[in-house]
Amino acid sequence: MKPLISIIGRPNVGKSTLFNRILGYRKAITEDTPGVTRDRNYGEFEFNGNVYKLVDTGGFESTPDEGIICKIREQIEATLKESHAIILLLDIKDGLIPEDTTIYENLRRLNKPVFCVVNKVDSAKRGLSLGEFYELGVEKLYPISALHGIGIDELLEGIVAEINKNTVLKGTEKSEDREADRIKIAFIGRPNTGKSSIVNKILGSERMIVSEIPGTTRDAIDTEIEFMDKKIILIDTAGLRKKSKIIEKIEAYSVASAIKSIERADVVNLVIDAKEGIGHQDGSIAHTIVSRGKGLCIVLNKWDLVEKNITVERYREMVKTKIPHVSYCPVVITSAKTGLNIEGLIETDMRVFEELKKRIPTSELNRCFNEITNQVNLTYVKGKPVKIFYIHQQKVMPPTFILFSNHPDLIPENYKRYLENALRREFEFLGAPIRFIFRKKR
Repeated sequence: MKPLISIIGRPNVGKSTLFNRILGYRKAITEDTPGVTRDRNYGEFEFNGNVYKLVDTGGFESTPDEGIICKIREQIEATLKESHAIILLLDIKDGLIPEDTTIYENLRRLNKPVFCVVNKVDSAKRGLSLGEFYELGVEKLYPISALHGIGIDELLEGIVAEINKNTVLKGTEKSEDREADRIKIAFIGRPNTGKSSIVNKILGSERMIVSEIPGTTRDAIDTEIEFMDKKIILIDTAGLRKKSKIIEKIEAYSVASAIKSIERADVVNLVIDAKEGIGHQDGSIAHTIVSRGKGLCIVLNKWDLVEKNITVERYREMVKTKIPHVSYCPVVITSAKTGLNIEGLIETDMRVFEELKKRIPTSELNRCFNEITNQVNLTYVKGKPVKIFYIHQQKVMPPTFILFSNHPDLIPENYKRYLENALRREFEFLGAPIRFIFRKKR
């Protein structure tokens, strides 16, 4: 069991910056705007050979308003119940304010280790201002600068020492690649298509904030599940908007985070609101996914809102018409509200993952390839005889093939599409993009 450490504090004290500093990379979105982190954002880090879980929370409001702020408060309370150690992050620029004291008093009642950490102490002069924070009644303060990495090791040593007093909660031994044996599945799409709702239905609990307000999920949130004896990491992301609609810098960061999630994923679910139908932007998102070599599943969510006379087959034809370059991808209907086909979606994702890993023996591949080229031969292109001699599979994830030709630069795009379609008819590669590399035969 990996011990869980949570970071708690008022808005804009630097929680996401500390989270990123400890993890060693920019996973959470950071910006000098209160309320940037909305969902609980989990990550893992290694310290002294052991692995620990870290969670970044939304800013703690002692008197939350209705709506999204209230939901963030609920998220934080859920996090505290799961935590084995708590970092209360304070801001030396603000000094100790009554809200900090209120938060600390609430944390003390949990009977869990609380580490009072004063952030933004990036100079000796600022360090002289620590005295007022001892009014909390703590024995030890941890002055740090999350931005510059000052004091982080001492903080982690203190936390780990406290955790290790409980032998059950000692850090899990490091794995050389903790994600190597896991299928990483991302949920991407326009805002308010139900991505988080699908993930929550899969999890069976409201692990993320779900709201009718478009753009509720800003960061990419990772959750691990086990399904059919396979370990799966679910990545829920912010909705992708058109660039013209990205007004706030924070929204631009969220889109960048979604694209990074695509790059991290093995299989990506492009979630579309079935009632609204397929838009131009869905085609752009699909292109982004396949251009990065990721498996793709088209998910038509909110099927419960679609008129009864509209069939799944009609939507499949619509996908082929509006997004023809991904016609090889499965189309799955779901309803996060009713639970329709949620497990079927994950099963389809797992199948796409297997297709991404599919490797065709060279002998079988060339037998099929000879039949394909004999049926439709290139003969002459621009007055030159063009021939493709043989093919072999270079790698998987995605399936990549090297084709040797006397004039690789003269092979037209329509013939490349013919080759891809013919290979798919023979070997399928459901949901998996295929890449061709044409080389000159020596």
